[in-house]
Amino acid sequence: MNDSTEGTLPSRGSVSSVRRTTHELVVEMMREMIISGEFPAGSRLVQSELASSMEVSTTPVREALRDLATEGLVRFDPHVGAVVQGLSTVEFRLIYEIRMFIEPMVARKAAGHLTPELLDRLEQIHHRLLAEEDPARWVELNRQFHLDLYEAAVSPRITAIIRSLQDASVMYIGVAFGQPGLLGEANEGHGAIIDALRAGDPDAAYEATLHHLQASIKAFEGRRD
Repeated sequence: MNDSTEGTLPSRGSVSSVRRTTHELVVEMMREMIISGEFPAGSRLVQSELASSMEVSTTPVREALRDLATEGLVRFDPHVGAVVQGLSTVEFRLIYEIRMFIEPMVARKAAGHLTPELLDRLEQIHHRLLAEEDPARWVELNRQFHLDLYEAAVSPRITAIIRSLQDASVMYIGVAFGQPGLLGEANEGHGAIIDALRAGDPDAAYEATLHHLQASIKAFEGRRD
């Protein structure tokens, strides 16, 4: 397989119909397996074994592990190599304290700068979120929803900060909303954000985003391990 061109890996219910590189497919598949618990916290991620199971070379696997380490899903142990990162309640609370400070303000700004095209795209993602039952794929769509919204309203520097926070939240969101019945509440939060954006109401966008983040905290801290 040519690792720089479109991959032919099984998509495992991929979140996009866009053709992607092998590297992108490997990142997506590994992210899904970590979020779903197929690779639980503490699992070793051996490049050669992963490459063999996915029928790719070790190059896209190595690149994927670096990307997932940036997202906080993987850490590199000097003695055993790549390992699935564990969860930390302290880290979770810190991430969400920062998110609750930044993201509602950015949503407020977005309410006054949203184009019809972007609103349509957010609504399309929302419809897919409503239909999605797989927690791992839902998490990726949720991430895309928020990144699309915030990139319309802020500078590239702030966008990079928010993207980093979103990436650091991925595993926590997967654990929080992987419990039965909780995806519906999160989807209602997305709907409230869209309603505020459609109405061009900055204050409502602020409150809807804040409430949505608070619901994530409640879901994570109320989880059953």
